[in-house]
Amino acid sequence: MISKGLLAAGALLGALAGGSWLWSTQSPGAASPPGAPVAPAPSATAPLVVEAWRVSAEPLEVQVTATGTLLGREAVELVSELSRRLVRVRAEEGSRVREGDVLFELDASDLQAELAKLEVQACLARATLERIQRLSAEGLSNQQELDIARARVDEASAERQALRVTLAKTLIRAPFAGTLGLRRVSQGAWVSPNTVLSTLQDTSSMKLDFTLPERYAGAIRQGGEFRFRVEGRDQTLTGRVAAIEPSIDSATRSLLVRGVIEGETALVPGSAANVEVPLRVERALLVPALAIVPGVEGRHVFVAQDGRARSAPVEVGFRSGDRAQIVSGLREGDAVIMTNLLRMRENVPVTLAASEAVR
Repeated sequence: MISKGLLAAGALLGALAGGSWLWSTQSPGAASPPGAPVAPAPSATAPLVVEAWRVSAEPLEVQVTATGTLLGREAVELVSELSRRLVRVRAEEGSRVREGDVLFELDASDLQAELAKLEVQACLARATLERIQRLSAEGLSNQQELDIARARVDEASAERQALRVTLAKTLIRAPFAGTLGLRRVSQGAWVSPNTVLSTLQDTSSMKLDFTLPERYAGAIRQGGEFRFRVEGRDQTLTGRVAAIEPSIDSATRSLLVRGVIEGETALVPGSAANVEVPLRVERALLVPALAIVPGVEGRHVFVAQDGRARSAPVEVGFRSGDRAQIVSGLREGDAVIMTNLLRMRENVPVTLAASEAVR
């Protein structure tokens, strides 16, 4: 059985709850009980106080890294233009050779015999021409016989010249000065135009080929300097951009660049190199990277305009430290909002802090 004291306590709590409900639902104009808290009067949404970055054009320098391959100034695989037997090796592998030095000699015995035969035929043709010329002067030969004799002399001379060209191809010479590579064939082997005899490298200067993403195509300049390092060497070397491929590789979406390293070096063709290319943009619109907001439809920033926040889709270019280049979407003088970005929405009222531009 419930005691009378418990019933009295429940009644008292119910009365207090009812009074509290009545107090909270009183009209604004009604008087509040003494000691009650005063509720704040409703007011319009206050503008967000934000800091902004004033956009201006300024020079921008960035360091772009790439991986490249070292090449000799000139490099060639030595092959024969004729299918013949190799009868003599004139140069040692790994040796320095000069331009025009004979490196390999092919069998030319049949060509020498053919040339001797043509010499005899040419001598006979010249003798015949001289005889007909004397007869023609005496009126004992006609013009047709004289023309035929001259044609045979010219024909013999042309055949000898063609054979001398073929004979010269049996001597395989160095097309330029350089270092001869390892020999791939031995003396006595049958060689053809598909047989690589050796390689020749000119390392008096070096070339360095590397690729850059296509977004850097407008910033790389011919004649610009770059730095690179090679595996196994602590020294950082420099080179200059000698040529730029005029088109983008459609498969890799990259741009091929060729650099030159002047002077004798201990670099080996074929080595990999880590390249650092400084790129400079004379007029770049920069904003703090933290002001760029990623979204489903791309990146955008908020711009303070006429006391309200406006969303501006942007295209981002280079990045340098904590700043990013804006390629499109902003103009000089725009105030890009940097703070309160989590609360920022389109058309939200904003007011700029005292320090409007932060550098």
